[in-house]
Amino acid sequence: MNVDLHCHILPGIDDGSESSEMSLEMLRRERAQGVGRVVLTPHFYRHREDQRSFLKRRQASYERLLRAMEKDGGAFPELKLGAEVAMTTELRFEDLSPLCIEGTNTLLLELPFTKMGSWYGDVRAIIERNTYRVVLAHVERFRDSLDKKSHEQIMELPCLKQINTSSIIEDGFFRRRQLLKWVADGDVHLLGTDAHNLDKRPVNIRKAIEILSEKGHRAEAKEMIARGLKISGG
Repeated sequence: MNVDLHCHILPGIDDGSESSEMSLEMLRRERAQGVGRVVLTPHFYRHREDQRSFLKRRQASYERLLRAMEKDGGAFPELKLGAEVAMTTELRFEDLSPLCIEGTNTLLLELPFTKMGSWYGDVRAIIERNTYRVVLAHVERFRDSLDKKSHEQIMELPCLKQINTSSIIEDGFFRRRQLLKWVADGDVHLLGTDAHNLDKRPVNIRKAIEILSEKGHRAEAKEMIARGLKISGG
């Protein structure tokens, strides 16, 4: 069974799915690609709203999706609530457990797309709390937005790193070669689609796993999926 640890399938809550109908189709595609568990991770921006407001909106969107699933009557993957938490200094002083993947202490954290600054110490402080298992979202996307030293510091942080399946599929030869080296060396640990819609940023986990297998990384792909299942609730 595959797992998608990072997606924006909840309807009408962020820049992901625009409707319940789109969400249902995205979930159908997840199931068709062997995904048995989907972690719903809408964006949470602490500088825009507090946790209470976000959690209320997330619950409303989730209940909207559940009603649509019940009305549809089809078979869908297991759903778990989570969040893609954008890093801000305030997070260092807050209880982040409500933002962790449902039933776990796993927190999906998105770092700023800026050069390494004072926030680096805040990230380390969160990572070093023994109450959380931190996963850094789409670490490969920082290659182009950060200087080499900053990106190296991110890759050296003592936590799990997630990569997007679209990067495995769409990146050019040299960029993919770097990504595959990270996979082979165990520098990245988890897969997620980061799916937002049906066309430009779709569910595509099967294709990514096929490419990893074709490139000689079948065992690593299986390990990444197994790790994803474990940290999202067993």
